Amino acid sequence: MRKIRIVAVGKDKESWVADGVAHYRKLLSRYASIELESVAKARLSASATPDEIRKTEGQAILRMVQGGATVALSDAGRRMTSSEFARALDNLTSHQRGVLTFIIGGPHGLDPKVISQADTVLSLSPLTFSHQIVRLVLLEQLYRAFTILEGGDYHK
Repeated sequence: MRKIRIVAVGKDKESWVADGVAHYRKLLSRYASIELESVAKARLSASATPDEIRKTEGQAILRMVQGGATVALSDAGRRMTSSEFARALDNLTSHQRGVLTFIIGGPHGLDPKVISQADTVLSLSPLTFSHQIVRLVLLEQLYRAFTILEGGDYHK
């Protein structure tokens, strides 16, 4: 079975997000083992710059990434259609050993070091979303991708 980890800064605070995440995790369970990991938001002084925040969160993220392929989510990343994403997902999970890790940054985005060390940098949209919404959208797109690969009706 394919293994996918999602490492995200912050936790889901809204119950409707948690319900959506649980829904898609259940749907995805037939295709992959999904693991969600949270990195605490940087607790720095109020005068900390976005760069300092990204660096602190980035160091915590990199400590959690262990082998396998990594996909950093960034608005500056590659944009794909759902079908292109399905093919990329198939390539990343079929030809890689270990876990495929998706990385979601906090309110200030990802540290450039995290982005430079990722195997792939992907944009889900040119819009900016909260980490909670990104987690939910990513899970939905993963489910959509697996159903595309299987030839299911969900994508139609």
